Amino acid sequence: MRPRTSSRSMMAMLAAVIALTLASSSAVSDTPPAASAAQQAAMQAWERAAAIGPQHRQLHWFKGRWKEHIQMWMEPGQPPRIEQGVAEVRPVLGGRFMEMRHRGQFMGKPMQGLGYSGYDNLSGRYTDIWMDEGSTAIFVSHGDYDAASKTWTYRGQMRDPAQPGALIPVRQVVRITGPRSYVFEWYETRAGQESKTMQIDYTRL
Repeated sequence: MRPRTSSRSMMAMLAAVIALTLASSSAVSDTPPAASAAQQAAMQAWERAAAIGPQHRQLHWFKGRWKEHIQMWMEPGQPPRIEQGVAEVRPVLGGRFMEMRHRGQFMGKPMQGLGYSGYDNLSGRYTDIWMDEGSTAIFVSHGDYDAASKTWTYRGQMRDPAQPGALIPVRQVVRITGPRSYVFEWYETRAGQESKTMQIDYTRL
């Protein structure tokens, strides 16, 4: 994971700087000083970054309980393995993100998964993260939305357990197919060839 300062840490540092500035200024006066123009501009920028917009409300469409029909292609040219599952999706953190909790089967064993999706006001892109009991890695991808096809397309990379150090490009497609249904597709690129290795058809319960 790349070392970086999180939004939470940056907000905490900004608040601390403003608080210390105001505290030092008010030490010689009982009247709290007004925030400077720079401080007001910084606070307004943070408010815009945290604001809920149409892209966030758009993701609220996925709220609810879903039946999953899962197909997984383990080898090219072979029929897919079929599994079933249930997913529950809800808005969290004031509606800024959507949380998915998955329960199903994988290779005949129970499998749980947890995912979050949202829209980053600063980058202007959607972000999706996923983790489950099949790995200790957290998969992160970024994408965009096409209104004409009602499709989100995300791209990321995953490490290949069978080839230590190798990174596999991944493309994820989320497409609304009806008022109570959508499909999720997972594509992997290996040796320069992209192929679909998983598809999940969701039906609202």
